[in-house]
Amino acid sequence: RLYYRLWLFAVHGLPHEKQSLRDALDDDLIETNPLHDWTYSRKEAPKPTDDVDPFSIEEQEAILKYCKHPQHENLIRFALWTGLRTSELVALLWGDIDWIRGVIKVQRGRTQVAKEAEEPKTRRSTREVKILSPAMEALKNQKNLTYLEGKEIFLNPHTNNPWGGDQPIRSAWETVLKRAGVRYRRPYQTRHTYASMMLSSGESPIWVASQMGHADTAMIYRNYGRWIPDASPDAGNKAVEIFGKKAKKKAA
Repeated sequence: RLYYRLWLFAVHGLPHEKQSLRDALDDDLIETNPLHDWTYSRKEAPKPTDDVDPFSIEEQEAILKYCKHPQHENLIRFALWTGLRTSELVALLWGDIDWIRGVIKVQRGRTQVAKEAEEPKTRRSTREVKILSPAMEALKNQKNLTYLEGKEIFLNPHTNNPWGGDQPIRSAWETVLKRAGVRYRRPYQTRHTYASMMLSSGESPIWVASQMGHADTAMIYRNYGRWIPDASPDAGNKAVEIFGKKAKKKAA
């Protein structure tokens, strides 16, 4: 898929490729977007990484409050509390929900350049994500709206059809943020918000990495290190208590 996106650059030019590279970044096919924040009128070099800029609790509440359609509210709440990529959200089927075990089986995605949902390009993206209670609430509310269709979980409320990729969601997203008076950040920041909430609450970076579809914790520490709490004041004392005393006895 990455080679296809690079081919788009040669055929369609920079604007199209900026979107393609952003999709590749969202799919974790690349670690940084070399064209991030770059425009024709600017001569400085692009920033080395895309900024992680999560939504505060107050911003989340405002966004959800000003959702005009219940389906928008359910989608956004679900995104905030699962960390799924936008491409994964639009391709999620009711059959992907394991109600007994309380997990989501993430096994496909649909980007704007894809005509239909595709299997993940990396093995780590196929995963099971635990359904936390706020996400379960959104899922149960959505069940009343689209479950009888038996296919995609989230539908465009204006057409009652599946979202045609992530671009239509971005349009609805922008409208909601304007109505809520929240500074604009792209929908992918819901994934960053999930990661920052989990880590700042003390959840294991290994567990967060598995939930987000990362092969290891390297990307977690690189992108979200500042949300990982510092060690507690008494950190290390247990080791001193056990091994320090033994060392003193041997020295004596």
